[in-house]
Amino acid sequence: MTIISVQSYPADICYNRVMNEMLAKFTDGLIKWLDGLNLIQILTTIIIAYLLCKIAGPIIGWLTAHIIKGPRNETKLAKVERRKRAKTVADLISFIVKLLIAVTAVYTVLTDLGIDLAPVIASAGLAGVALGFGAQTVVKDMLAGFFIILENQYRVDDVVQISGVGFPATPVEGTVRSITLRRTTLRDRDGNVHTIPNGSIVEVINRTIGYSKFRFTFAVDVDTDVDEIIKIVNDVGDKMTKDADWSKDIVDAPHYDEFGRIGKEGINVTVSGTTMPGKQWKVSAEFRKRLVIELQKSDIVIADVEQ
Repeated sequence: MTIISVQSYPADICYNRVMNEMLAKFTDGLIKWLDGLNLIQILTTIIIAYLLCKIAGPIIGWLTAHIIKGPRNETKLAKVERRKRAKTVADLISFIVKLLIAVTAVYTVLTDLGIDLAPVIASAGLAGVALGFGAQTVVKDMLAGFFIILENQYRVDDVVQISGVGFPATPVEGTVRSITLRRTTLRDRDGNVHTIPNGSIVEVINRTIGYSKFRFTFAVDVDTDVDEIIKIVNDVGDKMTKDADWSKDIVDAPHYDEFGRIGKEGINVTVSGTTMPGKQWKVSAEFRKRLVIELQKSDIVIADVEQ
């Protein structure tokens, strides 16, 4: 009789041996895969895409500014409007170009890594049909954004009041910080940022397109000499217009507009003026300060404003 002895190995030794063999196979496969890659080409693609994205903005901004040119005798107001328009269009084109560069770079790198994208692209077409029904809102937003920019409804740096579907009772007002095909971003006077889907916008009040105006009312005693109050208001406006620090912001000097409600308590006096876009609040505040100083020097009595 032949006796066969079976040598047993501890379980941990078997486990380590199997793991070492798997690790060796994985390492060998990884080395062969890396050896077949053109790492220099991949790095070159990434670097070129990064540099193109960095210079795309300035180049597109420069080209847009030269394409959207004004006449030689362009007015100051027209120049401000043209620059806003050019900046808004340049930002949109820059976003689209950078997106195309990024998509192209990703496709190139994945191809160099040996990933076959043909099945992914084919399935994306079927998925696009399925997602199309759920992406109607996105399409609506993008179409609305396209027409906002095309029709020049508002531009970056404009001060607007927006109301629409799903808005709170009080419309949103602020300075336009960015416009894309899908959304508009505003920053209000308190510093809050509002992101609004373009498709939900129904009405826009643009306070800074072309030029800006301000109007305010104050009341004086009913016995006030009306000719004197008109003279004081107009003199303050004329002096402010001749001031070098303020003349560049004023289009039409602040002046007496009309007398409003007349009652026992007093007479309402309305003042108005025209300024460069967006400068109405600053000019109005300075004018009110100067007007109060001049009224304090005279014998005119300020009354309560009646509506």
